[in-house]
Amino acid sequence: ALYENGPDNQTRQKALEGLAYIGDPVSVPIFTKALADKEASVRAYAAEGLGRAKDPKTLPDLMRAAPAEKNAEARLAMQFAITCLGRNDFLSSLVDSLDSGEADSARAYLVELARKPNFLAQLYPYMNSRNDTVRQQLCNVLMYAGDATSIPQLQQLSHDRNSDVAAAALRALSAVRSRAGASTAATGN
Repeated sequence: ALYENGPDNQTRQKALEGLAYIGDPVSVPIFTKALADKEASVRAYAAEGLGRAKDPKTLPDLMRAAPAEKNAEARLAMQFAITCLGRNDFLSSLVDSLDSGEADSARAYLVELARKPNFLAQLYPYMNSRNDTVRQQLCNVLMYAGDATSIPQLQQLSHDRNSDVAAAALRALSAVRSRAGASTAATGN
């Protein structure tokens, strides 16, 4: 109710941002309506909320809105939402955004996606990107969300021709090995 009846735009946007982070399916009608808002940040929060709510019925709205969106940040949020809903139509665009003005958002979205079961394997082909920045940023994604299956990918990049990529891969390897060791110890294996 605060989003729809907030005293000012800033309050409404913050309320929608909070709803988007929660991603409760009960908020889907609010997100769907906000997807057409005049404010780009509102459209971005709406898309994030739709992705996190995981309602496949919202996919057609997102698929129509994403290509038409002029604002890069809102378009990226829509691409994230579509990917959350199981479609990889925009995964390449999300990865390519790691080398753009939206790199921080793209990295956060990819970390969130990479924590979903079976998603990491979809990222691994991009580890061979010709773009040094993309390879480096993907190492950063894996540092936060990688698992034991990420180790061979990171070992390969630890010998990358670009020293920044190699250093990022080594940092990620350390974090992933630490997590993998902790989970092995916790399960008693």
